[in-house]
Amino acid sequence: MSETEYKGILHKEVNKLAEINPRLHRVSSMLLDHIIMIMVIAPPMIFLMIVAANGILEISNTTFYVFFFFMMFIYINKDFFNAKSPAKRILGYQVINRKNGQPATELQCLVRNLTIAIAWPLEVIIGLINPERRIGDFLANTKIIASEKEKIKSIWTDLKNTKLNVNFIVILIIGGLYFYGLSLFFPRMN
Repeated sequence: MSETEYKGILHKEVNKLAEINPRLHRVSSMLLDHIIMIMVIAPPMIFLMIVAANGILEISNTTFYVFFFFMMFIYINKDFFNAKSPAKRILGYQVINRKNGQPATELQCLVRNLTIAIAWPLEVIIGLINPERRIGDFLANTKIIASEKEKIKSIWTDLKNTKLNVNFIVILIIGGLYFYGLSLFFPRMN
């Protein structure tokens, strides 16, 4: 796919940054992913808070935490389909298994993204130093490689072709335990 097929202003600006410094291209992918995921996660969270604040719906703190952690679960599994997040598809990257060079498994993608919730700024700094690997990549034994650029809507095709497997069930269990552990750091409100 040619560059001209991507006409978004954000994409053009990210590519300008990448031309200035190739290391910034990788970090711009991380930042673009963050922006895209915030655009996915923030609206339902804001809607839930508005509905609760106006008394339209009674929402307990537990329900809010479960919803919040579900949204974060989506965030950390952004690479789930074909080891490519939305920004990786747009900018032409893929997460691969360092041992066999194949696309990383769903479980590897989850493990590599677990550090995002607790060390995102540090991950950006590491991404500037080493564009192929950040802290999460060391934990999951993965790395980032250049790949064919895709349109963001290719996620829907991958979603339709996905079948429930053992990795998905393991990811749900690990995600649940991970977020339960993180929730212990939040103050309990009555």
